Amino acid sequence: MSQLDLHQGHTHTIYLEPHQYLPSVSLKTDGPWSVALNILASFRLSDYMDGDVALFFEYQDLRGKHRLPIDFHQAAFENALLFSNLIHVPIRGNIEDVCLKVVGVTPGVELETELLHIQVEDSRSFVNSQSLRKVL
Repeated sequence: MSQLDLHQGHTHTIYLEPHQYLPSVSLKTDGPWSVALNILASFRLSDYMDGDVALFFEYQDLRGKHRLPIDFHQAAFENALLFSNLIHVPIRGNIEDVCLKVVGVTPGVELETELLHIQVEDSRSFVNSQSLRKVL
């Protein structure tokens, strides 16, 4: 895919409660763990738009704030967006400030979330870089 110009436009943010979408890690540790999330999101736009749009997963852990790309879309006179992908989220300690961000929306165009589906596919805790257990 070509280099997308996402600097034009504005950002739409959907805040998530981590306990609703992410597995709880029973070990009270500052150690590393990871989760694979299958994400599907569709949005209705208030007007037609052209341009590059992307969906990102943002979160904060002990290492700081992170932004992972989920999916990219090159809109061509469209009034709906659909994003989907399976992402791997590496985490250290607790996860906070979780949100999805749609970046590159034409200024003045509003987004309405039609569907948001987040499914945990796999979660692992690690001790000394060794997988400790599998949680589903």
